[in-house]
Amino acid sequence: MLKTDWVLKAEFQIEAIRMSAQEELHAIDRDFPHWQKDDARRAVIMRLSSMLFVPVVSLYTMRVHMADPVWWEQYSKGSGDLLADSGRTNFDKGIRGKLILDLVGNLEHSFGLILKQFDAGNKASKFWHICESLFRLKSPYLSSIPAEWELAVTLLRLIRNTVHTSWAYLPDNGKSETVVSQDRTFQFVSGKPLEFVSWDLLVELSQSVLTMATAVVRDANVARLAKVKDFGVEEVRQPAHLKQLSPGS
Repeated sequence: MLKTDWVLKAEFQIEAIRMSAQEELHAIDRDFPHWQKDDARRAVIMRLSSMLFVPVVSLYTMRVHMADPVWWEQYSKGSGDLLADSGRTNFDKGIRGKLILDLVGNLEHSFGLILKQFDAGNKASKFWHICESLFRLKSPYLSSIPAEWELAVTLLRLIRNTVHTSWAYLPDNGKSETVVSQDRTFQFVSGKPLEFVSWDLLVELSQSVLTMATAVVRDANVARLAKVKDFGVEEVRQPAHLKQLSPGS
């Protein structure tokens, strides 16, 4: 049976990161007032704040409603006790996978646009190659390279790939891979499912994405760029809970 304590912890930790992203967005609007709403430098932070709202609400729903068999009885009468465990487990797995896809997609898209602004002829199109090019040390684009970007990007890339293959690590070359941090080792075993993608790790990766994105958009060389047009911004809508009510509504 899934317990509730870790759900509460993850909910508040992700919400704290979402609020930090929202505060950074306000700071960017203050510090770079000439950046328009469809500028990729602003949009990468805006999207992160918006996308983190989904796991926060999902974790809340898991904690408050999905742990209660009575709530599941509304979905399938007589199956509440069974679904309270299996239903919440499957829902949790889906939310974790979506968060990984959103985190990677946001950086891949936004960093790719910034990289193109530096070098229109750059052919990098995949997540790893975009980050590797943007963060290069030789003839660097950035005035300061984000610390430990390689660990975060490697984990995000490999986990994203397993989400695409139903959480099993199935690399094209058939080889297993090991990612080592200062105090942990992550084993990606070819043909085996991943078992270590906990909410604790997702919180760390979400924070890493915010730290990395903030460092990039505030980098002196990036800040001096002309407008970095993001054609996807028009599709982004502010979550309802953030919209101010108009008078009389």
